[in-house]
Amino acid sequence: MRQRYGLAFLLATLVVGTVVALTAVQRQKAAPGTPPSSTQPALSIDQRIRQMSVEEKVGQLFLVGFPGQLMGYEAQTLVEEYHVGGVILFGRNIDSPVQVAVLTNQLQKAATTNGAGIPLLIATDQEGGIVQRLAGATNFPGNMALGAVGSEELARQQGEITARELRAVGINVDFAPVVDVNNNPDNPVIGLRSLGSDPQQVARLGTALVQGLQAGGVLATAKHFPGHGDTSMDSHISLPTVPYDRAHLDRVELVPFAAAIKAGVGGIMTAHITFPAVDPTPGLPATLSPKVLQGLLRQELGFKGLIFTDALEMGAIVQTWGIGEAAVKAIQAGADQVLIAWPRDWQDEITAIQRVVAAVRAGEITTSRLDESVRRILQAKEQLGLFRSSQVDPQAVAKQVATPTSQAVGLQIARRSITVVRNQAHVLPLKPGYTGKIVVIAPQDAALTQVEELGSSSSTLGKALRSGAKNVVEYLYPVSGRSSIDVAAATRLARSADLVVVGTYRATQSSAQVDLVRSLLELDKPTVVVALREPYDILRFPEVKTYVATYGYTPVSLQALGDVLFGRVKPAGKLPVEIPGIAPLGTGLTW
Repeated sequence: MRQRYGLAFLLATLVVGTVVALTAVQRQKAAPGTPPSSTQPALSIDQRIRQMSVEEKVGQLFLVGFPGQLMGYEAQTLVEEYHVGGVILFGRNIDSPVQVAVLTNQLQKAATTNGAGIPLLIATDQEGGIVQRLAGATNFPGNMALGAVGSEELARQQGEITARELRAVGINVDFAPVVDVNNNPDNPVIGLRSLGSDPQQVARLGTALVQGLQAGGVLATAKHFPGHGDTSMDSHISLPTVPYDRAHLDRVELVPFAAAIKAGVGGIMTAHITFPAVDPTPGLPATLSPKVLQGLLRQELGFKGLIFTDALEMGAIVQTWGIGEAAVKAIQAGADQVLIAWPRDWQDEITAIQRVVAAVRAGEITTSRLDESVRRILQAKEQLGLFRSSQVDPQAVAKQVATPTSQAVGLQIARRSITVVRNQAHVLPLKPGYTGKIVVIAPQDAALTQVEELGSSSSTLGKALRSGAKNVVEYLYPVSGRSSIDVAAATRLARSADLVVVGTYRATQSSAQVDLVRSLLELDKPTVVVALREPYDILRFPEVKTYVATYGYTPVSLQALGDVLFGRVKPAGKLPVEIPGIAPLGTGLTW
């Protein structure tokens, strides 16, 4: 994407950004002490609500995605004509931090100069690790890596840095942290996005992330309520069920959410999962359940912030309901903003908005239910300071995003997360300046779920090994799509090695990767197996003697891995999950 736009695009965004910044400065000079925005409210929230039309109120209940890296026809239509309350940015919308600042300024200007003149919630999924939308931001290794570190202070710092960088480019809502308790090794969509399998640790670190994000001026969103960690199905594709009784939910899934609510989290995102212990209605996901959203979340847990749905175009929803009907049911259930992130056709978003307007006019959604959510949304925008100022300065972005100090924190977390699970052959640590031949067999970077977006990094496991050895040969194998692994070719190459380092990438669900590892082990050479995603891969080849977990394949995790393997940094990570029959929670060797 970056190559497609190139220098001309960046120059264009800088020019637009400069105009926006100069306009803001001129406004400050014209009216000293007045924030550079035309959105400062002259009305109270209740007065605004009384003056809003039904269409304007309904629009506030939608948070939508759109194509393009500048505000095109689709976004302009949704913002100006349908009065949406918020937008979400994905990789398709992002080229660089400066470009994002220009884009968010365009969006906010469109929102505040039309209709009711209400600024937007602008959201993204900046979780860290495999889910980081803002290209060019500080690289954090992800939640499970943070769980392996176990430091509340570093979690809080990560939250603060993330918030500062998001606000610098005009993003004010982070759909993070994930506080799902990942106690199912076969979970296909949460996995290393989770802080771990211990509910108390997930609560402790999740709360620290919330506090950091909100101290930095971003509305944090704990997800996916009431908990997506103990499923073996992906709700992007189908409808999972958590079958446990209420006592189990209270003891496990709900613990981190209760802690986040106590800490004042501003938002909670729902899960498209059925929870029969809370609502026995067959096939009714939490997102559409009044018993879950109003009964459990509002009344029992006392949550007073914004309830966001997960994306309504996901398989768990659209296999049974259309997006419009799902939007009506979600609002009836108690959701404040319905998310339509990436529909097949952006016109589906308009159809859903129109369906909700019709539902309000027909009495399916009462005016009091509508006003209740509008009030919460406007209160959140006021607390975020958006009525005072919704514009940002693109020229200031470079001094606020990915600073050396922030990047140092990301590297510190990554270094402390690397976990040596086994070192039975005493292969590690390697000597710096290793003179033997290292053959690295590593996966190609790949997205395994719909929530992931590939970055532009060229970092590989081989590059990490070259930081401490000169004679490194790397063989890359595919892990997604229909391509097969050439096990014979990889094994032939490894025969000439003095040391074999093989990286795995969710090998628990790949028989080809299992065959590859076992073929390499049969060479009877010193071999290090590195799990570059979830640490459960060793379940498929328990005979491995040297096993290391990185919890991710991001550049910062690979840099940290090289530091640990060559003894420049002592390993300190502790498994934040149990590997059944192999290693208990908290396992982690050092030297």
